[in-house]
Amino acid sequence: MTVIHPTAIVSKDAEIAEDVHIGEYCIIGPDVKIGAGTVIETHSVVRGYSRIGERNHIYPHVVLGGDPQDLGYKPGTRSFLIIGNDNVFREGFTANVGTKPETETVIGNGNFFMSNSHIAHNCKIGNKIIMANCSLAAGYVEINDSCLISGIAAIHQFCRVGRLAVLSGCSAISVDLPPFMIGHGRNGPAQGPNVIGLQRSGMSNETIRSIKDIYKIFYRGTNTVKSSIEQIKNELQMIPEVKEFVDFVESSKRGVLSAKNCNMRQY
Repeated sequence: MTVIHPTAIVSKDAEIAEDVHIGEYCIIGPDVKIGAGTVIETHSVVRGYSRIGERNHIYPHVVLGGDPQDLGYKPGTRSFLIIGNDNVFREGFTANVGTKPETETVIGNGNFFMSNSHIAHNCKIGNKIIMANCSLAAGYVEINDSCLISGIAAIHQFCRVGRLAVLSGCSAISVDLPPFMIGHGRNGPAQGPNVIGLQRSGMSNETIRSIKDIYKIFYRGTNTVKSSIEQIKNELQMIPEVKEFVDFVESSKRGVLSAKNCNMRQY
């Protein structure tokens, strides 16, 4: 049974599924769709062309579907915020719709966004990600599955974070953080593989050993990025995780996090 508190303002044009709970003083806009089992607590706002999946928990003072913080955005643009299932949005979290017409910001399933974290316009956020308090993803950022973005960490626009990577607290990156690695500081250094995260994900010891070998070659050698990648291809078995790392680096447009406090080594 859907429960809407008498003080909530819910547009008659909003699509609200069964078993949704909308708390005190919430505001739900006319172009919003909310899936079954979602809980929206007091003083939260869902607006714009927001599509909220099932069993999400939205804590107080969250704003979903707000206008992008982009001077090029034209108010009234039809753009979207797409959210999957089983996410937790803690107090003060914000996520914006896309900037350009018919574009979208996408958040997957099973993510945990802590207080005052932020997802900007046109981001692509995967599944089972943790973003700690006050962490920020600027426009067009991509974060792959099972990452940890620690407290007060910032990701520059158009950057990517690979699967099972960690960005440590108070860090900031304006380059890509490759999968399986721990980034620290301002664009570096890469501190090593995310061994605990890899173990918790169920990876075999053999696969983790290969990722450690990637780190030794790519981050502890003196070669350029291009030659380090060639060395990885020549010396390591191209299991899926090794190929994932190589493909990520080779497809980077902004460069990748290095072992030093600088951008990528010269190609």
